[in-house]
Amino acid sequence: MMMCGEVTQRVPSYRGMIRPRPAQRRQCWWWHSIALLCLGTLVLRIGDVAAAKTPCPLVESVDISNGVENADGSIELDGVRYGSNQYFRDANSTVRGCVCLVRQCLHICCPMGSPEGERCPPVALNVNFSMTPDGTVHDVRNLLDSPNYHLLYFNPECSGALLTLYGDEYIVRSDGLLAYGASTYDYRHYCLQADEPTALAGYCETVDVLAMHRMYSIGIILSLPFLVATFVVYALLPEMQNIPGKSLMCYVACLTVGYLLLALMRFSVYSYRSGWCVATGYLVYAALLASFFWLNVMAFDIFWTFGGSRGRSSERRKFLYYSLYGWGAPLVIVALVALLDNTEFIHESMRPQIGAEQCFVSTEMLIGFLYMYLPMLLLVSANVTFFAVTAYRIFRMEQATASALSGESRRHTKYEKDRNRYSLYLRLFIIMGVTWTVEFVTWLVREPSWLIYLVDICNCLTGIFIFVLFVWKQKVKQLLLKRFGFSQASASRNDQHTNSTISTTRTTDLKANAETRLTDVTQGN
Repeated sequence: MMMCGEVTQRVPSYRGMIRPRPAQRRQCWWWHSIALLCLGTLVLRIGDVAAAKTPCPLVESVDISNGVENADGSIELDGVRYGSNQYFRDANSTVRGCVCLVRQCLHICCPMGSPEGERCPPVALNVNFSMTPDGTVHDVRNLLDSPNYHLLYFNPECSGALLTLYGDEYIVRSDGLLAYGASTYDYRHYCLQADEPTALAGYCETVDVLAMHRMYSIGIILSLPFLVATFVVYALLPEMQNIPGKSLMCYVACLTVGYLLLALMRFSVYSYRSGWCVATGYLVYAALLASFFWLNVMAFDIFWTFGGSRGRSSERRKFLYYSLYGWGAPLVIVALVALLDNTEFIHESMRPQIGAEQCFVSTEMLIGFLYMYLPMLLLVSANVTFFAVTAYRIFRMEQATASALSGESRRHTKYEKDRNRYSLYLRLFIIMGVTWTVEFVTWLVREPSWLIYLVDICNCLTGIFIFVLFVWKQKVKQLLLKRFGFSQASASRNDQHTNSTISTTRTTDLKANAETRLTDVTQGN
């Protein structure tokens, strides 16, 4: 007798799949019964789950057991009416109304130190309030004076962190949404904390924002090997360790340290307001300042090279002066910033506040301008002047001394080298100077823009740009091969070729001399 299990394992014909034989159906009737029983149980289970589903989370409901039930099934309490689909019974059979469905809920962030779970009713909750969806028309309004709001005294659940907004950075719309620039957040993704003159807002940092931070950090880290490679190549080649080469090494070292620590900060490696956070903020600040000053050194050096006067200082003393300026000026500024940040010389609102709001200078516009962007703008402006004057001098020199330079090969060669170095420095300045200038513009506008992403991409590619400009060249490649002894064989072949050429030339010159020996031709004697 054929078993039902064997039937399921067979591969029936197409006709058999459409119309099974009656004998096989009788043999498998008990399988059908089990399937129907399981299906009925599943339907009942789904019904139970649907019945147990509540119209709102328990934390967003209030006890309305003392309310008055109307004929239509609604319940009214304290002037608030809950429809039949706006309340439910909890596990204790207590009737609870979904208050956030009938009134606008707001999360209140209690100040630090407040007992967890207890109410912290503010005296006033002044916010920039707008009746229009676009937020163009708004005024300051105390939300506690409106009966349309219900306060929830606990923080919203966030997958990321709560980021603080000041009163002039956000607008609360009439529909309860918090508008921050082009982004909006519903009441489950932000909270308000009473403050003067307007309340602070904390909004949930989204996963996309965290992803952009991580991508930016990864991009900076990918640029670091090229910066390190540039520094190592110049350190290995004595021929490259003149004043321009040493200046470039110092500049690259500053960028390497600054970018590495900046990437760690973006990865949130350091705890908020920890000692490591403050120390890293000062180191990043010093490294970025030093990079600006060393770029200024290179701009001045090429300006001085094409200047009319020449100093009597040796190369060693000249680089010593450059080092005192390139390293000393940033250290003086950092020491001054540390002094102002940890003493009572100036008001607290004017201090750099490194490590207070973030592991860097405060985000307040005036503070950021005074301690970061003002030195940057002064140095970038000086570099523009140096390069512009140098370009004018090169133009005048080419117009006045073109014929003289063509007749003096040594002067002409030196002039070409200096002009090529000017071209390299100019391209480096365009990359870095324009990038930081655009950074300043985006900071000044303080609006999300494609320029921000352009600046981030340029910063991530900085190490690659510098490596291509100053290392990825045939001359540097030949010097590296010579440094490690890989060019001896090719040099020997070149010598043989040169000797052969000299011999052939000499043989041609001495063709009339019948006493010329064959060895003179082959050896070049």
